Amino acid sequence: MAQPIPDLTLRDQPDWAGAAEVLVEGCAHLPSREDRVRWMERLCLSLGDALYPAFLQVLCRIGEHGNPQAQTAVADTLVLALQSGRMPSGRHAAWGAQWDASVRATRTMGPIEYLCAWFAQPDGRGTLGAVAFDRAARALVGLVSHSEAARRLYCAKLHSVADDPLEGAWTRSTRQALQAMALAWSQAGPEPHRAATQAVEAFIAAGRGGESRHPVAAAGTLAQGWIPPASWR
Repeated sequence: MAQPIPDLTLRDQPDWAGAAEVLVEGCAHLPSREDRVRWMERLCLSLGDALYPAFLQVLCRIGEHGNPQAQTAVADTLVLALQSGRMPSGRHAAWGAQWDASVRATRTMGPIEYLCAWFAQPDGRGTLGAVAFDRAARALVGLVSHSEAARRLYCAKLHSVADDPLEGAWTRSTRQALQAMALAWSQAGPEPHRAATQAVEAFIAAGRGGESRHPVAAAGTLAQGWIPPASWR
């Protein structure tokens, strides 16, 4: 009988640089497109839903500190994952579940949507502060922007999410913010950092006037660490 896989926990001082290097090596050097997507998929699945933010941290590390070749290799693998419907995803509480304990619904979200939901519609894992969101979102969007194909596909994905009021994961104001992000991102120039800045600023600006209890209203609240918060370690 197979032994259950033990729950994983983060070390007190995770080796984010080492984890990023492992992900880049697989995305850059595995022989086939399928191998690269499977590599990324397995890394994410091995962490599980509870540690999905750790996977985001690795992507952010590459987005902030990777060289252009490494960033392009990871972005190209994300293209393949998007095209095949295998984008590494995490589960986040659907709208309403974060305030009503009787609501158990969750939705599966890709890296950028998950980060936006964590910021705009925090669930039981706590609030992601404005400074933390800004830094992480710029890193993620900038990373994806190293592939023009990935940017186009991800913008289309965000538009699709924002245009579906019956999907149940988002408030109206957050859907409007996602729409603004996708539009600004699609219209931005080719330089990844500038494109990320425009997309993230558009999301934050569009979310300020919404009816939801949006953390932008408390922009002075900083995250403990950033991804994941120190309390998760």
